[in-house]
Amino acid sequence: MLLHRLFVGVRLLPGLVSQGWTRQYEDARIILEQNGDLHYLNISARVQRLFVRGGIVSAGVLLFMVLALAVTSVNLMWSRSKLERSHEEVYRALLSSASESNGDSGEKLSMNDEQMVALAQTIRDRDISIRRFVDTSMVAVSQENSSMKSQLESSGLTEKIVKIIQQNAANGGFNLDDDVKGNPLLRGKVADELATNRSLREVLYALPSSMPVPNFSVTSDFGIRRHPISGQTHFHTGLDMLSQTGDEKVHAVKPGVVVLAQFHAQYGNMVVVRHTNGVESLYAHLANIAVKLGDKVTNESVLGNIGSTGSSSTGKHLHLEILIGGYPVNPQKVIRTAQYVQQIQNKQL
Repeated sequence: MLLHRLFVGVRLLPGLVSQGWTRQYEDARIILEQNGDLHYLNISARVQRLFVRGGIVSAGVLLFMVLALAVTSVNLMWSRSKLERSHEEVYRALLSSASESNGDSGEKLSMNDEQMVALAQTIRDRDISIRRFVDTSMVAVSQENSSMKSQLESSGLTEKIVKIIQQNAANGGFNLDDDVKGNPLLRGKVADELATNRSLREVLYALPSSMPVPNFSVTSDFGIRRHPISGQTHFHTGLDMLSQTGDEKVHAVKPGVVVLAQFHAQYGNMVVVRHTNGVESLYAHLANIAVKLGDKVTNESVLGNIGSTGSSSTGKHLHLEILIGGYPVNPQKVIRTAQYVQQIQNKQL
């Protein structure tokens, strides 16, 4: 019966509120009698309206607070239940792991409150240690990134050429967004530094790391010079070198595939090797060609011997070019940069 009346009251409440809010109030007078004396208390319509509306607003605010407290209470109860279930799952996993490590999965293990607190503290300490290790590693990675960026800048590789190497990389895999979201250690600056480190390494590892002639002297460097035959100023797109030991064998600067092996009017006997990430190497003025189109070569492969073939050669030497996406870069600087990074990598190993 009480619940029925309460339900009826709740149903009538909106109408009562609306009626009290919109009602047209009139001035009223209350007559009070005390010891034969009459006292009059006048209550204006405005005061009545303010009093009723203020009561409605106060009641609404109170009701809202009650509902908010109720929702908060339910949310806390749900969160507590979820946390308890999570603790139970962790507890079962720990018990299962302990059972397997003990070699007796049939033995039922149990932990009291003190053991659970000690275990939680151990997990917390380990988490702090892992985070400290990550922070320390991130500092080292950041320093390494700065060093590699500096090496790339000193090698003369422009941002455009770096992008060519990155875009020509043979990459694959699946979406790692879920892994990053699920692992707080891979978020923010840590993920950015690691991604940058990987990207820089891919660029540097794509560069040739050995010279085609073991012991050499440079007869003409990369850059602007006067042409040895015409005498006009032009841009020398490669590096001219001589062997200092008499060993005139020319080796590939990096493993790859021969994409050109033929005579050229100016370059003479010429070989072009295509490497990875859009990198190619060109060897000109060879005395002979020891490879053919489509051959796979390594750093030990002999492409030919130093010679003086072609109309633009004035003497026996090797003309070496390194091209990235078709753009010539300074061979000596690029190879020295790759060698430096390789030395750092070998020290870390």
